[in-house]
Amino acid sequence: MESIGLYHSNNGLLVALSILISIFASFTALSLSGNILYAHRKVRLAWLVGGSLAMGIGIWSMNFVALLAFKLPDQLPEISIAYDIPRVVLSMLVAVVASAIALSIVSRESVRRASTVLGGLAMGAAIAGMHYIAIASMRMSVRVNWDWYLVGASVLIACGASFVALEFARRTRSDSRSHAYVRRLGGGVVMGFAISGMHFTAMEAMRLSFSESPLSYNGYLMASDGLALAVTVATAVVLGLALAGSVLDRTLRARQQQELALKEAIRARDEFLSIASHELKTPITSMKLQTQMRLRSLAKGDPAPFAPERLLKSLEADARQIEKLTRLIDDMLDISRISSGRLTIHVETFDLCDLVADIVERFSSHFQAAACDVRFVEPRSILGQWDKFRIEQVVTNLLTNAVRYGAGQPVEIEVRATGDSALVIVRDRGIGIKHEDQARIFDRFERASTQLAVGGLGLGLYIVKQIVIMHRGDVRVASEPGRGSEFTVQLPLV
Repeated sequence: MESIGLYHSNNGLLVALSILISIFASFTALSLSGNILYAHRKVRLAWLVGGSLAMGIGIWSMNFVALLAFKLPDQLPEISIAYDIPRVVLSMLVAVVASAIALSIVSRESVRRASTVLGGLAMGAAIAGMHYIAIASMRMSVRVNWDWYLVGASVLIACGASFVALEFARRTRSDSRSHAYVRRLGGGVVMGFAISGMHFTAMEAMRLSFSESPLSYNGYLMASDGLALAVTVATAVVLGLALAGSVLDRTLRARQQQELALKEAIRARDEFLSIASHELKTPITSMKLQTQMRLRSLAKGDPAPFAPERLLKSLEADARQIEKLTRLIDDMLDISRISSGRLTIHVETFDLCDLVADIVERFSSHFQAAACDVRFVEPRSILGQWDKFRIEQVVTNLLTNAVRYGAGQPVEIEVRATGDSALVIVRDRGIGIKHEDQARIFDRFERASTQLAVGGLGLGLYIVKQIVIMHRGDVRVASEPGRGSEFTVQLPLV
């Protein structure tokens, strides 16, 4: 005798427990993805294997505990549920394979969207396979038919949840900020409910009916609350160990990075002090020699060094050295202000072209001494609101750099308006900058070339960039070795 339309139920406590396991497993997986990404080659495989086992066991445990929550209809109180152990083990292996697919994808240095889509499909299919293999391991004296629409929906949910998991892991794997664990926990909650949703959608696809076929339970694993508790405790231990290892690894790696950063800071400080002492000593030595020469001439009563023409040249040389000292000291003070956040701008309205023309005129003797012809291209009036002193600093640094590395070749500076911005363009025909060096030259203590014996603290372009950023502008460089460089500063008119 057979009657269709039996409805199963679930143990609410075990359902809640399975969802918690799913959330814990998802959070652990998100944490492990970053460890695998940054692991050294020798231990990467160990992290991948261990992470796949921990994540796979977590996903499988969620599924198995949810199966243990399954209760047959009240019409069948005398029928028990058991599980075929080989198929249970096979479902666990499939979960581990799904986890290995996920972790191997998100642990790559570069992860494309296509990879996450294909990985989501593969991982979703594996999770769905795990679930239906686990259902196939169930032994009970009822007949099971399927609602194939719900079966298809469960597979789609599995693939969608897998894609979301991979995408979230890709976005958070390198996040080491203090609130990263909160983000991963939030992602774990979303992913946990998604995976649980797939499971219970699949369970709702089951259509039960009476079966008169007798069933022997010999050799099968009988379902019980004690089994659910044992699986939960074992899973918690495995996931806990994996998570503890992840946290410890991240802590040790963060400490190593701090130590490396400290060593690099000390190295940069020592290098800066060495360069600064040399740069400061050069003009001081020059002025000291000039002063000693004059003192000796005075002591001897020799008027020659004090002839108007010679004295004028001597004073002009002193003025250049004093100006160089002033710029060096100003640069060091600006670095201190920038580091402490005390560099401020005072906005006023002025003509940018007039400012550039004045700088070119004021430094003409300096440019002539460097055998460099500086030409202002098509000056036009451009009014804007900027900090005049700081913009003068920007233009001066760019021009002096162009002259320094221009190897006596002509230098052009152009100012033009475009839309709601003004552009300041400085071109030289000097040694140029390698493509791989073009990003670092805007860092502190960096120079366009370390091969030429040119002066400077390596602070000019860093200060330029910080000032331009404070004006909400942009600075960029286009250069080729041996063909010169072009620096472009874009400044909003207001």
